[in-house]
Amino acid sequence: MWKTFLGTYLCDMKTYVSLFLFLLGSLGLCAQAKPILGKWWVDFTDKNDSPFCTCRPAEFLSARSLERRARAGIATVENDLPVNPAYVRALKDQGVQLHHTSRWLNAATVVADSAAAQRLRQLPFVKKVEYVGRDIRIKNPPNRPPKKRVPLAEQPAAGDGSSLFGYAGLQNNLLGVPPLYAAGHRGAGIWVAVMDGGFVNVDTLPFFDSVAVHHRLFQGHDFVERDGAVFESAMHGTSVLSVMAANLPGFFIGTAPEATYLLLKTEDTGGEFPVEECNWIAGAEWADSVGADIINASLGYTSFNDTTLSHHFAQLDGRTTIASRGATIAASKGMIICNSAGNSGDEPWRYLGVPADAAGVLAVGAVDSEAKHATFSSHGPTADGRIKPDLVAPGDQVVVAGNTGTELGLSSGTSLAAPMLSGALASLWSAYPEKTASEILEAVFSSADQADGPDSLRGYGLPNMAAAWLSLGGYRVGDVPNNARNGFFSFQREAGTLSFLLFANDIPATVRFELRNALGESLGLPKDPMFHKNQISSVVFQGLFDLPPGAYQVLMHTSTETQRLAFLTW
Repeated sequence: MWKTFLGTYLCDMKTYVSLFLFLLGSLGLCAQAKPILGKWWVDFTDKNDSPFCTCRPAEFLSARSLERRARAGIATVENDLPVNPAYVRALKDQGVQLHHTSRWLNAATVVADSAAAQRLRQLPFVKKVEYVGRDIRIKNPPNRPPKKRVPLAEQPAAGDGSSLFGYAGLQNNLLGVPPLYAAGHRGAGIWVAVMDGGFVNVDTLPFFDSVAVHHRLFQGHDFVERDGAVFESAMHGTSVLSVMAANLPGFFIGTAPEATYLLLKTEDTGGEFPVEECNWIAGAEWADSVGADIINASLGYTSFNDTTLSHHFAQLDGRTTIASRGATIAASKGMIICNSAGNSGDEPWRYLGVPADAAGVLAVGAVDSEAKHATFSSHGPTADGRIKPDLVAPGDQVVVAGNTGTELGLSSGTSLAAPMLSGALASLWSAYPEKTASEILEAVFSSADQADGPDSLRGYGLPNMAAAWLSLGGYRVGDVPNNARNGFFSFQREAGTLSFLLFANDIPATVRFELRNALGESLGLPKDPMFHKNQISSVVFQGLFDLPPGAYQVLMHTSTETQRLAFLTW
């Protein structure tokens, strides 16, 4: 009886197992049959029969964008026209989902399976369909993860924490920012679009209270998930923004604390695929259309999760990859484009990333606190022999905003060098808002420390914003005698400050500055003077709100003598 029961049981089990395997196989077939979605770049043949016209640019470009172009004599041309809406409708009729479009390259990015993408190739107005990545959020980290942020409490301070700029003093000074700040040029009126992978905690950190309260911080758009949320996904953008926009005097101030910032999410932090280059272009076009002056993109692309899509050095000619073609056009629209050069300088692939290879784009390399090339900073030149990187900025052990509260950290990468320069450029441009991007850049390149001998490690070198500012016009206020011919001054009564700049090839071991009136009475010592050898130095006297008109002199005391640097009247 036991044998009969057992035999019957085993027979039934075989039946159940067979049924289970059949059902499992059926589910597997269903899963395999489910189409795999990808993202595809679709090139159009033309913009024929478009409802848009270059004669009516206000329909697709803001007044601010048109004003920027007018100052530079840049006309509205065909690549400014949006893609033909009829072409977009025809794509959707094929059952694909629109990700975004590119007016500059006359293309669209769509979400579709391979069969649907194949059908798009048959449309008469489609020139090419190119696979740019799967429509999934890969959990793998990016190809080159940023270095871990180290809290300052565990590291030596990167500057004098008691100075006006606090822990940002050293890095800001390397770019010659303090004199501009002292003269009141802090980025006001300049719009900076920041493209990154996310800006976690920017809406809560006190570093950004100033720009937020004064309505100079805007969520632009999320070009990854196609919504307006940007305070998510990554802290990388937070660090990038902090070295420009932070404004906690005496603790941490960025290079352009009074600029306006537009935050754009273009980087998919879940993985690396060429579709992020498409996102880069969409973000840049958005920034152009609303009227941004500067775009900072601490992003670069060389290797992808699907290695068959990875770039080769021969493609780094500024004309081959999707992002570089779009970036070249971006640079022709009267904006300044700062893109990190890349962090592969000490790796087998030591070259730039895309789109830093694009002509007209500032590929920004990194230097350390002594202005020497940071070993991780990617090398040039481009595949067609052009000098890259273009300029360098502090990028090694840069002080950045931390995760919560007022925590600070040290971080390294050209991802920090690019915004350091972007903010400095914003402050410079705010001094001369009537200037064009090309005029600002001409002065900046001339001020760089390798302007006469650029190379493939530091490009034209580390620029000095104070020198660029003075070369564009600078200012002198008061009666400046011959022995102070290198002194530049500004008295701002509403701020109660007298700013004094000095060029010095040599500096005594001990030095002290003093402001006196015509009777020889001392009016006090400057607040945190920044006086550096072989640099343009700034000395700022504060608390002078009630200073009456009259004659004043600036004195410099050393251990052996007292010199009158300037005699001022107002």
